[in-house]
Amino acid sequence: MHLGYDMAAYMGIRALRELEVVSHNLANASTPGFKRELLNLWRLRNLEIPGEDRPAYLDVLSRDFRQGALQTTENETDLALEGRGFFKVEAPQGLRYTRNGCFHLTPDRRLVTAQGYSVLGKNGPITLDAIDQKFAVDEQGGIHLDNSLADRLAVVDFAHPQDLRPVGQNYFVPGPDAGEELEARDTRVLQGMVEASNVDPVAAAVSLITIQRSFESYLQVLDTFAASDRKVVEDLGHV
Repeated sequence: MHLGYDMAAYMGIRALRELEVVSHNLANASTPGFKRELLNLWRLRNLEIPGEDRPAYLDVLSRDFRQGALQTTENETDLALEGRGFFKVEAPQGLRYTRNGCFHLTPDRRLVTAQGYSVLGKNGPITLDAIDQKFAVDEQGGIHLDNSLADRLAVVDFAHPQDLRPVGQNYFVPGPDAGEELEARDTRVLQGMVEASNVDPVAAAVSLITIQRSFESYLQVLDTFAASDRKVVEDLGHV
């Protein structure tokens, strides 16, 4: 009875965590460049729960970095990455990395994110001169101003992207195990396009309903155990 109660309680708590993860994914289904989160159940090898003949498990949060769909916007400052890697931007708190390429130009002609963070090239923040009339980006990230190559976008990657830490607004910072910043290889930069979220909203909505029903079932099991325990206590009280 005790083991069953513990398992039902654990599964109920896990269902709550799944609910949070799927709800967060669904809320970002229309966020450009968003990568969905996954809650994985890992069995810990060679580690048994003390006093009990059963394995130990651990919930591990990971991120699905697979490519999202590419959508055409025809906006010259919208950029999408096809392949691995991240845009590198400069925020007041330091360097940030993102897949969201919905950029725009400030009045002083700086290429920035929606939050106003400078988009970085190999030579620093990308700025267009006031006299530049033609702005183009090639597939290698080259910034062409009036048909002259002025800079190249800093598109970077990490050996272990799973250790990138989200810091809000679809930005990441590298964790201690992410590895050194590397130049992204075989990645194309596409102008006039954005990468959509890789969340499937229909699948996420179905998953949300399934998790909610599972959580309700675990609550019913816990109520049954609690009622059984109360009955045992009441019976003992009458002895």
